[in-house]
Amino acid sequence: MEKHEHVFERFIDFENLYGGYLLARRNKRYRNEVLAYTANLEENLINSQNHLIWKTYEVKNLHEFIEYFPKKRIITVMPFENRVVNCAAYNVMWPIYRKSFYEHSYGSVDGMGTVRATKQLQYWMRLIRHKKENWWLLKMDVKKFFFRIPVEVQLEYLGKPINDPDMMWFYEQAIKCDGRAFGLPLDAQNVTDCERIPGIGMQVGSLISQMTGNVVLTPLDHYIKRELRAPYYMRNMDDMIALAPSKDQAHEIHERAESFLYDRLGLNLNSKTAIMPYDAGPEFVGRRVFPDRIQIRRSSSLYMKQHLRYVMEHYSTGELDLDYCLSVIQSYLGLMKHCDCDAFRKKVLEDFVLVRHYAEDNTNYPD
Repeated sequence: MEKHEHVFERFIDFENLYGGYLLARRNKRYRNEVLAYTANLEENLINSQNHLIWKTYEVKNLHEFIEYFPKKRIITVMPFENRVVNCAAYNVMWPIYRKSFYEHSYGSVDGMGTVRATKQLQYWMRLIRHKKENWWLLKMDVKKFFFRIPVEVQLEYLGKPINDPDMMWFYEQAIKCDGRAFGLPLDAQNVTDCERIPGIGMQVGSLISQMTGNVVLTPLDHYIKRELRAPYYMRNMDDMIALAPSKDQAHEIHERAESFLYDRLGLNLNSKTAIMPYDAGPEFVGRRVFPDRIQIRRSSSLYMKQHLRYVMEHYSTGELDLDYCLSVIQSYLGLMKHCDCDAFRKKVLEDFVLVRHYAEDNTNYPD
């Protein structure tokens, strides 16, 4: 494996830090924290650069909150100045890691995405239905993926293609953040009450965590494809699909992949892991994929209807503006564009009506 040196120097270059700022502010440039940072942009970038040079850089207190809809989960947000530095590191390191990725890794990879993943899976289904073997589909999902990866595993795999102690020092600061524990027990049901476990897990949502998730699972991709010789295999972050010409081979891939995950990465598969006939309509990236059609997952369609009712209700009271409401319906129409759901699309458009209700004016004016 090629070892890259002096990446830290490229990372802390002022122009690269400015590129990190541009990436971090994308679609957020008018938020208060971004405007405050931009008001003293050069000074703030030089300040971050100096902290990195003198090894005094630290991740400040994260803002943590619980998101309850559509399911309860922990969200942590870094201060903007730390997001700028993370984005600058991503700009330098992503091209290095991207070279080693498996060709059918779709999660958080530019030019890939969920639409391309479902189209590729459907293409494989159509291809194998003309083969003589009795094909089976293996669906695997890692249990609490982002909250269970050991910190030492993250650092080990991030460090494989680089020979730069300074960059590894930065990775350690970025992963450990402000020192809080991110890990969750495997059997955790209520994320607000369960005990956090130090030494495992990561801050979810940053480009560094997305990059790390892909880097950590890339060896599993090559193991399944090259050593287990799965004929057709793809991954979208921690969701994996493999097609095998027999049920026995599907079980073998499952057992050996599970052992690889536990032995090498300290991870476990969850209860959503299943083996089924290839044309049974597996759920993948929010859709059900069949050889002849792609449907929206039932839970996704129910969520859409619930969200659209919420949008209409809060637009009527003035809590949501028109631009936001239109962006929601346009995003859902864009999703439905790639699915076979004409009746559902028609029903959504018929029911989605925006009406603003104004309070009655009861002021008594003199005659």
